[in-house]
Amino acid sequence: NGRHHYSEIGGELHMRESVAARYTKLWGKPVSASNVSIMSGAQNALFATSLCLLEKGDEAILIEPYYATYPATLSVGGAAISAVPTRPENDFLPTIDDVSSRITYKTRAILINSPHNPSGMVYPERLIVDLVNLCKDKGIWLISDEVYAFFPEPGTFRSPASLPGAFEHCVTVSSVSKSHRMTGWRVGWVIASESLVKKLFSLSLCMSYGLPPFTQDAASTALAHSEDIEWTIRNEINRKRNWVISKLSEISGVVVRGSEVGMFVTFDIRDLGIDGNEFAWHLLNEYDVAVLPCTAFGPSGEGILRMNIGESDNNLQLACERIDHLISKL
Repeated sequence: NGRHHYSEIGGELHMRESVAARYTKLWGKPVSASNVSIMSGAQNALFATSLCLLEKGDEAILIEPYYATYPATLSVGGAAISAVPTRPENDFLPTIDDVSSRITYKTRAILINSPHNPSGMVYPERLIVDLVNLCKDKGIWLISDEVYAFFPEPGTFRSPASLPGAFEHCVTVSSVSKSHRMTGWRVGWVIASESLVKKLFSLSLCMSYGLPPFTQDAASTALAHSEDIEWTIRNEINRKRNWVISKLSEISGVVVRGSEVGMFVTFDIRDLGIDGNEFAWHLLNEYDVAVLPCTAFGPSGEGILRMNIGESDNNLQLACERIDHLISKL
């Protein structure tokens, strides 16, 4: 039907309108298609945003533990990275003082990720309000990676851009990858001011030359059925997460950290006196169970492991049993 040829550079109008309609409903305030740029997934959206907002001599703030690609993504144009450490005992939640102490005259942007990977924590609304006010006061951008925003129960997550007077200071990034199980389709978006969206359109012309029309058709259809799809995924993951947390909490020397929502459970093994990387290596090579040491997300992840709970119930049970067995041998 011809839906495999070139498309509009910044995303086809029907796709941008679908995203705008979704956020108009979520935020309770109008979002226009002119505020939306369709990108090749959230990673591409972050990369393009970085190129538009940051250059050599600038600084960008990240909050540990952070997704592994963030530093390279924000520094691609020459910006320096300033990382805010957090503590497992506080479920990796920063304070506004932690963040503000990192701001210098070179700071141009703060990147946050809530709901958070790897910790599974949702930033409290008070923290979101404080971050927005901080960015408004300092004249810097707040970039919000919201690919996991569908995991919290409706009404329990607050997007920074939805706050009064915040939109012009915020960049919202998301996709259909996790929320609609469409990782391979590579459809994401940026929601921002019209002036920034126009720059993203220009960058897309040089970078991707638009997305395939048929992938946008699929993503637009998926967004039209978001409530049912997200409800199904959320309930399934909640059940798995609660079960895994209960089993890990029974293991001596293991403390579950964060893991409020989402597809990951993070657990603390520092009391066992073994390095997280070494533990993960033994678990993989001796028991065929893969977990990710959270040092991959920055120094604040020392001694913390991330477990993906998207597996079958049987595999999750085997994984917990094998973790317990390995620990019993230490």
